Amino acid sequence: MRHLTLSLLLGAILSLNLGCQKNTEDPAPPETQNENQAAEASPAPSAEPAPAAGHPAITAANKVLAAIHAGDAAAIRPLLNATNQKKVSDEDLPKLLEQAKRTIGDVTEVTEVRKGRRENQVAAKIRVVENEVFVVVLTLEDGQYLFEDLNSPDVAGYEALEKIAP
Repeated sequence: MRHLTLSLLLGAILSLNLGCQKNTEDPAPPETQNENQAAEASPAPSAEPAPAAGHPAITAANKVLAAIHAGDAAAIRPLLNATNQKKVSDEDLPKLLEQAKRTIGDVTEVTEVRKGRRENQVAAKIRVVENEVFVVVLTLEDGQYLFEDLNSPDVAGYEALEKIAP
């Protein structure tokens, strides 16, 4: 009788344990009518990142941050605006990337974009330290947002700029 009770108890524990484990080979869930209707109503997915990164300036700023974190001069070069393309030499880029990495800290994504102080300029927020807002300044050139500079206006000056996204 004792073995039967122990067997039943072990069987129940194993059944519970197996029932609680995730199946890592789940097939895709079947579509329901509601999912089909939603798919018909929503636009096709785009190659651009979704809502949080919906504005092209956010995407451009995040590419700049990634290149800075990687210390990748070849990756940052095509992201530079026309002025920086002329002004910044290949020899200077590694040193500038090191300085930029200290400025941006561990941040890998911007959180919002505001209009810049000049026409065709935006400021993408990286982080806030005390009364300073660190931003990636981008300029719109030939339909693309390109890296101009890292800047740090005070909080009041930054908040006075018109918010664009998100």
